[in-house]
Amino acid sequence: MTCAALVHEALVYDDDEGFVAALTPFAADGLRDGDAVIAAVTGHNIELLRQSLGDDAGGVTFIDRDTWYVRPASTIAGWVDLLAAAQARCQRSIRIIGEVAFGAGARHDTWIRYESAINDVFAGAPAWIVCPYDTRRLPDRIINGARVTHPVVANGRRGLSELYQQPSELLRALAEPLPPIAREPLVAVSLDDPVSPRRARYAVQAVAQGLGWQRPAIDDLLLVVTEIAVNSLVHGRADRHLKVWIDGTAITCEVTDNGDGFADPLVGYRPPAHPEQHGVGLWLAGQLSDWLATDHRGGLTRVRFRFSR
Repeated sequence: MTCAALVHEALVYDDDEGFVAALTPFAADGLRDGDAVIAAVTGHNIELLRQSLGDDAGGVTFIDRDTWYVRPASTIAGWVDLLAAAQARCQRSIRIIGEVAFGAGARHDTWIRYESAINDVFAGAPAWIVCPYDTRRLPDRIINGARVTHPVVANGRRGLSELYQQPSELLRALAEPLPPIAREPLVAVSLDDPVSPRRARYAVQAVAQGLGWQRPAIDDLLLVVTEIAVNSLVHGRADRHLKVWIDGTAITCEVTDNGDGFADPLVGYRPPAHPEQHGVGLWLAGQLSDWLATDHRGGLTRVRFRFSR
C-alpha cells in the first residue's frame, strides 16, 4: 500500500515471534512497492529484523532507537529530513517502524505527548508508521497510552482504536512534566526591558563557565536563553523573570511571565515553515534542550529547560 496521507498505528506484542511476524512483511512489502523503509528500534529488534528479512535487510535503513528518541523536537526534525530525502529519491511513500524509547518514568508523558503530536505534524505526509509496544518491558500506562495516541492498533487483530484522542485534546489534558528543580534558584534576573536578555545571557554564561562547560555547549544554552527571554518580552506581560538552578553539572533555567501562555498546544512540535513564523524559538529550543516544558496555571506562564553537559 502506498500512502497518500499518514497512517499511524501501534503494534502491541508480547514476544519476539509476534514482532517478527507483524513487521517482516510490513518492511518487505514496502521494499517491493519502492517505498523508503526505516526501522528505529532496539539493537535486539534490529537483529531480529535483519535475520527475518535476509537479503532484503540491505534495503532498510536501521537506526538505534536509543540515539534517535532523545528529544521530541529533534526526533521530529529527523523524520522530516528522512521524508524529504525519500521524496528527493522519487520514493512516493515512506514506511517507518518507530519503537519509542520512553525512558525513565519522569519522561513517560513527554513521549506519550510526542506520539500524539505525530498525528498532527505528519497528517498529510505519505507515511505509514508502526510503533511497536512490547508488553514485556513497558508499563501498563504506556501500553494503554498507545490506544489513545494511535488511530489504529494491532493487538491480535488490527482495527481502529475507540480510545483515540485528537492531539489538540490530549496535549491540553496531558501536561509536559517540568524538569525537577531545587527549592531556591542560584540566580534570578528580572526581564523588564529590551536589554534584559543580554543580562540574562551574562548571568547564565557565568554559571556555565563556573561548572567548566566548553564553548559549544555554552553557546547552545545561551541561544535558548535568548530565544525564550525574547519570546517572553514580546508575547508575555509584566513580572518577567529568569531563574537558574544547578544540579551537579546540569543547568536548569526557567522564564516566567504573566502572559496567557501558548494558545496552540502543538507549538514547539510543528516545524516552522519559514524563519519568521510564530513558535520558531520554542521549536529551536526543543531541539537543543535535554528537557523542555511549558506550563500555564494561576495566571503564570513558565518555560523551563534543562541542559546536561
